[in-house]
Amino acid sequence: MNLADLFLEIKDERLSRGALESYEQRLAHLYGEYMLRIATLKKAEALFFYAKEQQNPELPDIKIKRIWKASDEGIDLTQKEIEVKAISKILSSIRSRIYQTPNY
Repeated sequence: MNLADLFLEIKDERLSRGALESYEQRLAHLYGEYMLRIATLKKAEALFFYAKEQQNPELPDIKIKRIWKASDEGIDLTQKEIEVKAISKILSSIRSRIYQTPNY
């Protein structure tokens, strides 16, 4: 299941408190995984910059950044950063819904 499908499931306003809590746990776990992936990609970005700077000292930083952003890892980083923001917003929404839902 992809992230968009998961978000559509969560949109259902008839979800029980138990279902909301389950989704909250899944998304919290997913958030953690995404943050770890972002950390790995940020490290790769730093190493990429350093290597490019050593190979081509005349290249401006903005050019190196553009090259990075066009790489597979750069694209993955951009996507993960946007997706983690969406996960954070949905988590916040789920938590609000949990507190508004009766305990039965």
